[in-house]
Amino acid sequence: MKTLKLSLGVLFVSGALCVWADVAAQTIPVNGMQSGAGSICVLPNSPKPPTRISPGGMYNPDTLTVRVDKRELVPWPHKEPVLIEGLNLQDNHFAVLTSDGKRIQSFRFKFAEEDDAKLCIYFDGYQGVQLGNKKTALWCKAKTQACWR
Repeated sequence: MKTLKLSLGVLFVSGALCVWADVAAQTIPVNGMQSGAGSICVLPNSPKPPTRISPGGMYNPDTLTVRVDKRELVPWPHKEPVLIEGLNLQDNHFAVLTSDGKRIQSFRFKFAEEDDAKLCIYFDGYQGVQLGNKKTALWCKAKTQACWR
């Protein structure tokens, strides 16, 4: 009987330790990615209207905006990049480009470990929206000095 009680006691303690270890493990960021906030550098595009058909259709550079999640609309820059900060690294995000009040393109994204919590977004009207990071997208690496110094 003592052996049964001792075995049950050991089983209970080890079970409790496993649950505690599982809870503690869940607080560690997924895939080693740091917890905190990420950002997107919105790279400037030309203030001139496109001369060819774009994947999103014709758009007006003067009214081009981007919205990430349910944040405020951000006018697309034409001279200096704009930084959108405070994006949760673990969440899925939704970006929408509008022009003249009409949606021209939208997409979902999530930060990956290799993004270093920093993404770039670019729209030139010909190739559609481009989203990349400084490590894998050369266009992002070359144009982001004003966003992250």
